[in-house]
Amino acid sequence: MQQEDAVPRLAPLRALLLYLVTGLLWFGAGDFIMPLLVEDRALYITLQQAQDYIFVVASGCLAGWLVRRTMRAEQYRVAARQELVKSEEQLRLALDGSGSGMWDWDMVRKCHTFSQGMASILRYQGDDFGRDFHFRDRLHPEDRAAVGAEVRMALRTGAPFVVTARLQGFDGEYRWYEARGTRHVDDSGKLVRFSGIISDKTQQRQEEERLRLAATVVDNTAEGIVVTDAYSNILSTNAAFSRLLGYESSELLGKRPSAFKSGRHDKAFYDEMWSSLHLTGHWRGEIWNKRKNGEIFPERMSLSAVKDEHGRTTHYVCMFTDISQEKQREEQLQFLAHRDALTGLSNRAWFSQELARSVEVAQVRSEKMAVILLNLDRFKDVNDSYGHTVGDEVLRHIARQVQSALRPGDLIARMTGDEIVVLARQLTSCEDASDIAERLIHAAAQPWKSPDGFAVVVSVSAGICCYPQHAQTAALLVQGAHAAVYGAKQGKGGSNLWCFFNEDMTQAARERIALESRLRHALAQGHLQMFYQPQIDIATGNIVGCEALMRWLDPVEGMISPARFIPVAETSGLIGPLGEWALTEACRQAQAWNSQGLPAISMAVNVSLHQFLLTDIVGCTRKALESSGFPAVCLELEITESALAERPDEALNVLRNLKSLGLRLAVDDFGTGYSSLAHLKRFPIDLLKIDQSFIRDIPNSPDDMAISHAVIAMGQSMGMEVLAEGVETAAQLEFLRQHGCNLYQGYLCSKPLPSAEFTRLLERDQRRQQQVAAGNKYL
Repeated sequence: MQQEDAVPRLAPLRALLLYLVTGLLWFGAGDFIMPLLVEDRALYITLQQAQDYIFVVASGCLAGWLVRRTMRAEQYRVAARQELVKSEEQLRLALDGSGSGMWDWDMVRKCHTFSQGMASILRYQGDDFGRDFHFRDRLHPEDRAAVGAEVRMALRTGAPFVVTARLQGFDGEYRWYEARGTRHVDDSGKLVRFSGIISDKTQQRQEEERLRLAATVVDNTAEGIVVTDAYSNILSTNAAFSRLLGYESSELLGKRPSAFKSGRHDKAFYDEMWSSLHLTGHWRGEIWNKRKNGEIFPERMSLSAVKDEHGRTTHYVCMFTDISQEKQREEQLQFLAHRDALTGLSNRAWFSQELARSVEVAQVRSEKMAVILLNLDRFKDVNDSYGHTVGDEVLRHIARQVQSALRPGDLIARMTGDEIVVLARQLTSCEDASDIAERLIHAAAQPWKSPDGFAVVVSVSAGICCYPQHAQTAALLVQGAHAAVYGAKQGKGGSNLWCFFNEDMTQAARERIALESRLRHALAQGHLQMFYQPQIDIATGNIVGCEALMRWLDPVEGMISPARFIPVAETSGLIGPLGEWALTEACRQAQAWNSQGLPAISMAVNVSLHQFLLTDIVGCTRKALESSGFPAVCLELEITESALAERPDEALNVLRNLKSLGLRLAVDDFGTGYSSLAHLKRFPIDLLKIDQSFIRDIPNSPDDMAISHAVIAMGQSMGMEVLAEGVETAAQLEFLRQHGCNLYQGYLCSKPLPSAEFTRLLERDQRRQQQVAAGNKYL
């Protein structure tokens, strides 16, 4: 290395100068010194010739040495140049292979140099990248100021230049690029060049954005999320986890999920869970866990195994949701399914089931029983005089009093608004039933006292039907008790307060027979009419449907209430032709409105219990639709809860056949507590109608508001629409709107109207909708 370094210092001029000086000294010494030392002339001449030869030889050697050194230096230079070219090629290939490009700005010559990688990453297809590339013009407008500031900073201070910005490629698309560079100065500190590399970071940015979005979703999701390693050690949790369980994320890192076990599940439960997880990679179900404060709560949990490319489990991911409120709603709905919401007593459906079971047991054991039906006398007067709020309190008071007077083993339920029924079991004779009835009547007669100090006393009439003396089936026992109640009210019993059922109670039967005859005549003479009450979409205020209601306009007596003649029609077999006429007339009228160009609305028609179960309701409906031409999708049949609870399996079959026609099905008077929730979930119901008794006292009754809210929530969770009946005030409508109820009907909009008046109502609503649409068009 020392010899290689010496060659460049022997510049040609210096070598020539050394040669001249050496020659002068050599020949000068021979001309001046040698004569002084050599006296022999021949020897002097010989030495002088030798001096010339020696100089020539030495000069030749020196020239040969210089030529040899020059050639070796040239070889070294060629090799170094080849190595530099090779290094530059390797660097270029490395840059191109890495997806990066190199740029160099010669600030002295004011020119730019770019590697081939620059053209590639910017999708350049031309022949002169340096000519066509204009850096500032291709910078995204939003990035120009920031990039310019970074360049000036790097050139001024010498700090590394690092910036990420968007450049427009030659294909017209903007992509993200990262540039890294530095400035170069000469020995005097003058800026001579600015160079660096540029890399395409578009995919990396997209991956980072996806990861950021995923992390944001995890952090902001409502479900708690826990990630563990393959050994179930907790690695991370999200914010929802901390909110639901009360632990900070740092408190559980490295610990196992067993830290929040509830203790409610045995080893078999967890063994089954892990077995499913190992077999399928997933487990879903409900589980109880414990919060940090010790509270135990239910979760709906999903546990998944994360596997690598070799199928080995590397992590477990657990997602869970607190379902405490959902469980509470289910319990409330279960309560509503078996209990009367107002009094807390069992409801009619539950009592009917228990009575049927008790009759079966009594048949085997030859036991005596009695159904005692308590009817509150003139309870309507209490509601009219003091209001429904006081009436409800009085009814609760009577229910508590009667329940407290029961014997052990007796059953109690609320049948309808003002009826309470008791099953007295294990009697020795019917006389025991009358004693029990008197005790219950006495308990019910205890006055209810208001906070203001006034007292309300309601008298009670009781009807008694004994098993097996009076009836041998559950239905006949209840029917007999009802008949006996009317006898008690008419003073036909052994007491002015109670009455046993007997076959001589014919007065009511004769009245029903007379009414039945008049009803057949009314049907034949056209005295029956259909009235229509609009159903309103709460969100838009538009009339979207109506309920068809039958009215009997008797030429002599005037308007006869359906509550009076519908029961007669059901018991007499008239309900079949009566229901067929109502269904046909409703479909005909609805199609007539369609033909007049009025807005298409749904037509809801009530179907009674007897009509639903005892007649060919499917064939009747098909015939009405075919004869009228009314679209099935616009027809809605309303079935009461009692019809569904009476014979649920048969009801389910009828409902499926009706749905096959393409119409809609609704449960009428929902909330009165007659149907089993377990059965209701099986039925293909489209609409729930909240009974007006729960709407009447909104917003003054927290109980009614809670029940209505629960029914709306249940309908939404089961994918059904919800309609509220009996809406009379704006406050009631606002409550329903806030809680997501879909539809309503009631006097707030309109009472039931004859067809002509309802036609005018539809026309007004059509004009209103057209005006609203026209107004929206110019907004």
